[in-house]
Amino acid sequence: MTPNFLRIHQTNMNTKDLIKPILLIALSLFLSFSVSAQSGADFYPVGYYRDAVRFSQQNPTGSARIRALGGAGVSLGGDVSHAMLNPAGLGFMRKSEYHLSAGVGLTNSSASGEGISGDAGQTRFFLPQLGAVFSSSKSSNGDGSKWRGGAFAITLNRIADFNSDVSYTDRSGNPTSILNSFEESAYGSSQAFMDVEKRFGASSFGGMAYELDLIKPIFYTDANDPSYQDPNAYYYNIGRDADGFTTSRITQRSQMIETRGGQYEAAFAYGGNFDDKLYLGAKMGVQNVSYSKNSQYVELRDSELTYLGLGESFSTTGWGINFQAGLIWRPIDAIRVGATFTSPTWYALNDYYSASLQRTADYTWNDSTYQANHFKDGQSYVYNPDGLDLYNPNAVNDTQRYSGTRVSNHSEIRTRYNMNTPWKASGGISGFLGKKGFITLDVEYVGYSAMKISNGTTYYFENTINEERIEENFAGDNYILGEEYRNTINLRVGGEYRLSRNFMLRAGYAYYQDPTKEEYRFVDQSRSFYSGGLGYRNNNFYADFAVIYSQWKSTESPYQLEDNFVDGDGNTILIYPIIDMDYSRTEFQLSVGKRF
Repeated sequence: MTPNFLRIHQTNMNTKDLIKPILLIALSLFLSFSVSAQSGADFYPVGYYRDAVRFSQQNPTGSARIRALGGAGVSLGGDVSHAMLNPAGLGFMRKSEYHLSAGVGLTNSSASGEGISGDAGQTRFFLPQLGAVFSSSKSSNGDGSKWRGGAFAITLNRIADFNSDVSYTDRSGNPTSILNSFEESAYGSSQAFMDVEKRFGASSFGGMAYELDLIKPIFYTDANDPSYQDPNAYYYNIGRDADGFTTSRITQRSQMIETRGGQYEAAFAYGGNFDDKLYLGAKMGVQNVSYSKNSQYVELRDSELTYLGLGESFSTTGWGINFQAGLIWRPIDAIRVGATFTSPTWYALNDYYSASLQRTADYTWNDSTYQANHFKDGQSYVYNPDGLDLYNPNAVNDTQRYSGTRVSNHSEIRTRYNMNTPWKASGGISGFLGKKGFITLDVEYVGYSAMKISNGTTYYFENTINEERIEENFAGDNYILGEEYRNTINLRVGGEYRLSRNFMLRAGYAYYQDPTKEEYRFVDQSRSFYSGGLGYRNNNFYADFAVIYSQWKSTESPYQLEDNFVDGDGNTILIYPIIDMDYSRTEFQLSVGKRF
């Protein structure tokens, strides 16, 4: 979960059955301000565009035979995997069969960057595919009909895997802190709301920091002042110096991220055979998403705010549906040409989020002294989208001491929304070398421009008499999807060589492009898949084994900042931590099938 998501969800509420009337009144005022502000910010992203991209990127899937071929096979036919790959390929199947695949995956990650190091890994068992094919194929029976029947398949397929661990330590001396993110997230929250947060328990990201005295209002007011309810309040964090950075600099920051889950599709497909030349097929797919991400981020300092830790839990669940049509043409026995079109997947999803913030501190604070030293002459480096002079000459002259360990919790909230993933069009060609083997090639075009998020509602106090709902505005997210992402081309190629009557040797390669436009990415996140395997077949039984090795790059940031450093030439410099990540995954898959 990233700070952009947290910042926009500063209205999130704790689920409590018993609540004081003053809290309800303050929250009602704040929610009304929030809805008004969001409706006017047409291009302010909520953060769910990341979900749209995450659930649109899939891996080469199928049986061990198809995966050993790099996932290629749009034009191949004759495998249970064609229920997803190209349903027309089911028309080649002359016998019914049962199929089961099982595998194990080893995922490793390595963090790098100036002063950054860390490695992590984990091993997971998975079920890549299971299903059954029921064939009604027939040879020409002399009645003059060229229709040869076909086959119906029901399969369950793993199409994406989210399992990975990340662990790193950062001693780079980056001058920013998650305190800066708290400061930005609090903008737009009235002091009335923040005081209620502090009194009755935090229900927002900024509210957790306010409850622990990590951020302060610049223009402090009391309940009798009209500006007490002003939603455009400004806050600064207790760690700022004249340059906007923390005075007691971070000596070490660290983060551990555990990501789990995957995407599965149940496919209901039929493929038919016309004259052993043209094969036609269609599929309905029902997809399920199960994704979770748990993060523990810690900042350590030698003095004052010695420990600051944020724990976050985020998960997504939901269902979607799509449709696919395909064909394969066999002009001669040695050549097959195939094509498919897959609709977007229309999803209904639910996101869940909760957090906990802990600090250990020992320092004294005087608001008037601090502002006099750091905010005069317009030197206010607070998150300030309006460019205002934020110095408050009437700041409270009261020295306070903050010491000990305190914790603030952000209870779970839920957001329900709809999402469309990209449409896809694939073409392929296969060439057969008699009975010695074949080579097959796929080209897949992915229309990321079709991604869209809509109909979002965030629920607070859910299943209580005080339940609140906020309608989300996804105009900003959809703008980012259209501006920062591009349509891509994926390539898959594989070959099989018959070693003997019953044994086959296979190899393959796949390349999946990064959908992020070059000007909007830190690293190229394209993925490469290298695969190989062995197969055994007789008339009624088969067993296939595959090894798949994949590599890709990514970045992690424990928080992001809108208000970045600007140099003397007016250039914005990204100074929040950016960690370079290298991932690799090795999978072993075994598939067995029984024909009948």
